[in-house]
Parts: sequence; structure tokens; C-alpha cells
Amino acid sequence: MAKLEQLSELLVSEISQFEKTVQRLEKIQKEKIGLDSEAFEKLLLEHQEKMKKDLSQYATEMKELGGKLEEAKAYPIWALIVFGVSIVLNAVFIVMVFRDFAG
Repeated sequence: MAKLEQLSELLVSEISQFEKTVQRLEKIQKEKIGLDSEAFEKLLLEHQEKMKKDLSQYATEMKELGGKLEEAKAYPIWALIVFGVSIVLNAVFIVMVFRDFAG
């Protein structure tokens, strides 16, 4: 019997909550609150266009930067070869000088 009373109380509570919700919805409907999303959609489209423009500009700048990096080298290859050869020749001369002093 206690279970039946608990279930009845729960049912009455749920019904009263439902009635309150229905009353709130009726109140909102009477006030005719409308959602105007035109301004938001316009703003969103403007933002989307700006993002597309910025993305294309970014892609162009990255292509230009890539081209410049391809052309630019820290040291030309001929300079590296001359530097390497000079190191080897200096090592040979140093060895020759030490042989003369040692011998």
C-alpha cells in the first residue's frame, strides 16, 4: 500500500511539473517571441567570405615564401667546395711544416 501511495505522489508531482511547463510554453507563445536569425546569418556569411579571402592570401604568401626559400641558400655550393678544399690544403701544409720541424 505504501508503494502505491509513493507512486501516486510521484505521478501527481510529475503532472504538476508538466502543467507548469505547459503554462510556460503558452506564455512564451502568447508573447510571440520570435527568433530573428537574419542578422546572424549575414554576419556569419561576411565572416566566411573574409576567412576565404584571408586563406587565399595566406596561400599566396606561402607560395611566394616557398619560392624565395628555394632561391635563397645560406651558402652557395661553390663557396662550400672552396672552403672544404682550403681546409684540406691547410691540413696538408700544417702536416708538411711539422715534418720539416720534426725532421
